[in-house]
Amino acid sequence: MKDLTVKFWAKRGYFVINAERIGLSVNYGNFKTYDAAVAKAELLKAEFLTGVISQPARVTNCSDASDKYLAVQMRRVGDEEISLAHYKDLKRGIEFVSAIMIDGRIFAKHALDKLVVRENKDELAAAFKREIKAKSNSKSTAEKRIKVLKAFFNFCQGKGWVNLNPLDKVSFGLSTEISDRAPRIQPETIKQLLRNGLNGETLVSCAMITTAITSGIRQGELRALPWGCVNFDDQTIYIKQAVKTETSKIGEPKTKRGFRTIPVPAETIQLLRELKVQSFYTSNDDLVFGSAAGLPKQKKTLRELIKRTSERAGITAIIWGDMRHFFASVQLSALGEDWAEVAALMGHSNPSFTYRQYGHYSKNEAKQQKTRSAAAAIFS
Repeated sequence: MKDLTVKFWAKRGYFVINAERIGLSVNYGNFKTYDAAVAKAELLKAEFLTGVISQPARVTNCSDASDKYLAVQMRRVGDEEISLAHYKDLKRGIEFVSAIMIDGRIFAKHALDKLVVRENKDELAAAFKREIKAKSNSKSTAEKRIKVLKAFFNFCQGKGWVNLNPLDKVSFGLSTEISDRAPRIQPETIKQLLRNGLNGETLVSCAMITTAITSGIRQGELRALPWGCVNFDDQTIYIKQAVKTETSKIGEPKTKRGFRTIPVPAETIQLLRELKVQSFYTSNDDLVFGSAAGLPKQKKTLRELIKRTSERAGITAIIWGDMRHFFASVQLSALGEDWAEVAALMGHSNPSFTYRQYGHYSKNEAKQQKTRSAAAAIFS
């Protein structure tokens, strides 16, 4: 057989192996050097030729492929890679898709390798989109079902059962209507939380809440923030990773736009300086808000913290997402209707989503210092 090819994945910053021909991933592995990737590729090739790795079994129809996909996902539950709840969501999505009609017969009964071919990719994508849209009661539900089907076809492609994913560019898009919901929390509420809610809390708890409020980062991004991404001189935080909801492990941010630099107030930087002095784990890869063992804190810990501090401050209990919404509101007040800039700060992949979510906050003013100053206003 031909050698397995090695390439540098610039977006991820490491070398990977195209091991598709032996039933593994197109982008297999995570190697720091080219030589390490080549050595692993040679080992994989030897294992394949000696039968240690076997050629992936073919499937006869979409139903067989669906069963195998769900079996793999259940094993991932057992290995604690994904939660049981996430598996159930995948299963419901696959069961829904299996029953939709494509070219006069249900999806489950189609021969997978005959249905998914390059010649009918566009027609197939349009049929899936049309059927899912017609049978979903909301755009968000339809989008979730498309995501499940995309993941399924990625799985099939990785197994070598199909040569392409017909849904790789399919999306239902985002509404352009502005949400008319009122902000859950106001600046005075946040000031009250900082002034009264943090009394008696540890330095790490104070720093966590203050960082969340003044940076607008997602909870998973906060839990995975390493010291190497805190720039004390420039007073910025760089987001390059997050704790994934499905696996509770650290991976890349939610979207490509999730990789971003956020200016934060001097008060936040000072808290982080003090925290680093007291911390046991302080190398660039160590987590700023890690547990006693240096691992990401549990979501339950954060929920208990915000509930406790809200009660102490005498305010209605808020959630971590409220602090992110608050950050969006003050940035819109500072930056005006610069939706691309606010979307970049929030890590949104599409400014139209930012507009839809936060358009009701908008005021027409005029960027990095304004961002920092807007968040710093809560300390005054």
